[in-house]
Order: sequence, then C-alpha cells, then structure tokens
Amino acid sequence: MKSRIGSLLILALLVAFAGCAGIGSTGPDVTDKEAREQALSAEETRVTQALENASYVTSSSVGIYAKPNATVLNSNSSAVKVRVKMPYSYEYSCEDGSSGAVDGLKTNVVYQVTDSNVTVMTITESIQNACA
Repeated sequence: MKSRIGSLLILALLVAFAGCAGIGSTGPDVTDKEAREQALSAEETRVTQALENASYVTSSSVGIYAKPNATVLNSNSSAVKVRVKMPYSYEYSCEDGSSGAVDGLKTNVVYQVTDSNVTVMTITESIQNACA
C-alpha cells in the first residue's frame, strides 16, 4: 500500500510541476522576438526581390538609410501578428527616358508568424513604381 501511495504522490507532484514549468502551455512555439526577426527577414527578402525583378530599377538598397521596424500586434495560441515597416530606396530609368532616384520610402506590411510559416496578411504600403 505504501508504494502505491508513494507512486501516486510522485505522479501528482510531477503533474503539478509540469503545469508550473509551462509544459503543455497553449502559446505559439515562436516567441515575440523570434516572430519580429522572422517578419523583418521576410519583408527584407520580399522587397529586395521585388526591386531586383523590376525592369525600371537600376540599383536599390533595403533597410540601409533608415532603421526597419517590427512591432507585435497580436499573439495568440497559434500565431504572432507582426507589423513591419521596411525602408527602401532605388534609382530608376523609365522607358520614356526619365530617370532619377527615390529615397526614404517604406513598406507597411502585416505578417502572421507561426512555428512553421511566415505569411503576408495585409500590405498597407507597398513598393512604389516611379515609372507608373
């Protein structure tokens, strides 16, 4: 009988300790800091690729002349939503012969970050086309 009570007591203590240690918690597997870093990286990649693929852009920079910003908007049991503002600049040459540079522009995008995926949710300010 003693070993049965002892086993039950140990089991109860393990369950109580697991709850205190956060084992089995229902939060996302990604921290707010990790979500901000992943969203910043995703937006830098998205903007860089878009500028590299734009035929009118002759040179560009992303996140150099101003500091990128990532703010956690919401965190729930499955994901973290992060607003990213990414500064960019570029030089352009349009088909009509006009050319120049644009500096100090920013994108404004909300990402949803989970432990396995980073997804664009909304784009409030996208990359501006100086030749349009």
